[in-house]
Amino acid sequence: MSPTVLVFLLLTSLAAPLLEAQHAAATANTRHMLHGMRRQQLHVYFHDRLNVTDVLMAEHAPGPITQTAAPYGSIFCVNDHMTVTKDPESALLGHVTGLSTTASFDGVTYFCTFTVAFNTTKPQHGTPAHLSGLEGTINIFGLVNVITPKPHAISGGTGSFLMAQGTATIVPIDVRTFKQVYRLDLDVYLPS
Repeated sequence: MSPTVLVFLLLTSLAAPLLEAQHAAATANTRHMLHGMRRQQLHVYFHDRLNVTDVLMAEHAPGPITQTAAPYGSIFCVNDHMTVTKDPESALLGHVTGLSTTASFDGVTYFCTFTVAFNTTKPQHGTPAHLSGLEGTINIFGLVNVITPKPHAISGGTGSFLMAQGTATIVPIDVRTFKQVYRLDLDVYLPS
């Protein structure tokens, strides 16, 4: 083997790890620059009341409506108060509005499209600082299981949440009566 080839192989073997490290750093920076978004985590509560804030619009399949289930294909209109804590008398942050359709035969999975509307530009007593001054909407889309929490897609927003991305998880807190309470965990990414 010639000395030139030997030097080339030696330099290549020494340079390869350095090039890989440089490429990994460049890729990480590119990803960071592409996603250069700020993250906002919010935990709020909404209060579901059947035939008060949730209205049955159409019942497709026969069967009873219980606290946690509705017949397959039932359509509900939703307009629930959103508060700081699970107490319905705590500071009002806005509303959760939208439509849901029962999407499983066991009646606990719903296809939902919700708009979470914040209006805390004039915060009430008891509103935490990180929830004050918010005005706008977050759009949530996906399948909701009223028993098992799973993340759903955030598909945009307006105002304080313009062009929002991320996930929303609806966590059941109290579903034993027709006055149900859910926690809404929002993991929102916003353009910087």
